[in-house]
Parts: sequence; structure tokens; C-alpha cells
Amino acid sequence: MDFKHILNRLKSAKFWMHFFGYFAFIMVFIILSLWVLDLYTHHGEGVSVPDVTGMNYEAARDRLDNEDLNALIVDSQYVKGLGAGTVLDQMPKAGAVVKSSRTIYLTVNAASAPTRALPDLADNSSVRQAQVKLRAMGFKMGPIEPIDGEKDWVYAIKINGQKVFAGDRVPSDAILTLVVGTGLYSGENDSIQYSIHDVGDYSENLSDDGFNENED
Repeated sequence: MDFKHILNRLKSAKFWMHFFGYFAFIMVFIILSLWVLDLYTHHGEGVSVPDVTGMNYEAARDRLDNEDLNALIVDSQYVKGLGAGTVLDQMPKAGAVVKSSRTIYLTVNAASAPTRALPDLADNSSVRQAQVKLRAMGFKMGPIEPIDGEKDWVYAIKINGQKVFAGDRVPSDAILTLVVGTGLYSGENDSIQYSIHDVGDYSENLSDDGFNENED
């Protein structure tokens, strides 16, 4: 195709009619695509996230629904004194601007404290070892209950006066009482331990032949 033929085609009304027709179609297609995309992404629209912490879950869900937002529980923790289902945290945070229909992720208060299995400590550890281990597990310690027995030796663990044993699952907020030996003994069948300071050195009263010099 030579230059003269191209020039003749450019002068053709039919060519320009087709050209503008294609151009108009492309422009309409672009405009419609942008409009649909704008509707889909809610471009330019924003919702300020309300603060729902401290509300129970049902009230928080209704509050978010009124703002065209969704609520979803993703985690739970336990805070003593708060009702079950109370919202402890939210993400995104209050005041954040998000698109409508956005999901707000909630952490709520559990109905009860989680439980933990007691380690084998009774008659198996000193009071110091037991306290360190139990506190590391998150347990709270109450006053020690003294008992006749080996000094600072743990003989039992109690909750509200009831013995609990190794492997028992115990609420993490329970207050544990350690039953600990005092180093003193009583009773006919108990082993009695005395020091020289308690009774003196008995050997000082013995003669060379092994008899007590004060005996008649």
C-alpha cells in the first residue's frame, strides 16, 4: 500500500466514521469499568470505627451493624470481675476510618478462668521450689499451712481447704495453700529431732566407763 492510497483512505468519511466509532466504544468501556470498580470498592466512602470495648458482644455487634460493619470474635481472655462476652479489645481500633462492610475483629472475656494441670510437688519438693514453679505457671499463693514434719518440705496442696493432687486441672486464678513442715514433731510415733542446744551435750556427763556420773 503506497502513500497515495493511505492518503485517500484518510480522506474517506467511512474511515473517520469507523475511527470515531471505535474511539467512542473504548471511552465508554473505560468509563463504565471505572464506575463499576468505584461501586465495588466504595471509593471515597469511609466509616469511623466506634469504640465497642467494655460492651457485651451482642451490644457491640448491634453497634457495629448500625455502622454497616461486621463483628467477628477471634480470641478470648479471662479477666476476673468482668462478665462473660465483654469485649476486651478490637481491631481496627476505635476511630480508624475503614470502608463499609469491613470486619471488626473482637477479643472477648471468657466465661471462666482457664485451667492448668498441677505439677507433682506434694511430698516431692521444698516450699521454695514449689512456690517458684507454681508462680511461674500463673498461680497465686495463699498463706502457708504449717504441719508437723520435715522443715520446709511440702506435704500437700490445698484449694479452699480441699487437697488437690498432681495432674488435677485447677483454675488459673485459684489461690493455692501449701501444707509445709515446720521442723517440729509431736506424737508417740513421730521421729523426734533435738539439737545439742536443746538438751546439752549428754556425753559430758559420762565417766570413762560409760556410766552417768550423776547416777547412784
